[in-house]
Amino acid sequence: MTKCTICNSEQNPARTGPVKMTAITDGSDLRLEINEAHLRVLDMSVHLLGHVNAYRALSELPDYLGRKRTRYAMLLIMLDELAPLMELMKECEIGVTEHSAEVFIEGYFSPKRRQEGVQRVLDEIGKSEVLFLKVKKNLGREPSAIDFTVFKDQFRRTDGSMFPTVEKVLRYDWSCGCDGTPSDEQIEMLFMAIELTVRGAAEFSHQWAMANEYDIDFKLETRYCKDGVDKRKEKGYWVRTPL
Repeated sequence: MTKCTICNSEQNPARTGPVKMTAITDGSDLRLEINEAHLRVLDMSVHLLGHVNAYRALSELPDYLGRKRTRYAMLLIMLDELAPLMELMKECEIGVTEHSAEVFIEGYFSPKRRQEGVQRVLDEIGKSEVLFLKVKKNLGREPSAIDFTVFKDQFRRTDGSMFPTVEKVLRYDWSCGCDGTPSDEQIEMLFMAIELTVRGAAEFSHQWAMANEYDIDFKLETRYCKDGVDKRKEKGYWVRTPL
């Protein structure tokens, strides 16, 4: 019997052939066969890496009118979509450990679950040792839980959907009130945390698919270019390339 490369178990032999994703249209719960769940993690990660590319493209340009506002809106969308990705990835890891045939998450698509998920994301990403080192290198200081408090406060008022906040960020404010936009440093710090997390999810799910001999014909890599005006230490755009 062939061992699984990910969990080193003989109870989950390698599988040959394509594993297809099925359409999910109804209900608030999520139930997926374990292999399809891993492919969903990969697909969601690739989708989010596209947002990472868009954020970086905006960051390449000079400080034009609307640059900060547009980058912040893109960051909020990434944060909103990161929560369900991390939850599904966590359930996949549990499924591998327990040799489960499927993943079931009650209320996965509900606004309440989404809101709780974003809160957990903001709690967890601030504890990353890799983020700690990266922030210290790129921004010259250590990250703090305070840096993510502003995002927690904003999402706490959204009732489980980030898009009203995104709309508020992008639309003209007739009330002439304070926009409450975090500092450039806080925005950049959250972006670093999101990209690190998404990259980890993509690598994990891609390795799983390759180890189990799914019909995966691409790999993810970054194409580097010259440093932009934002002085970022790492520069690159995520692309899918043939194996």
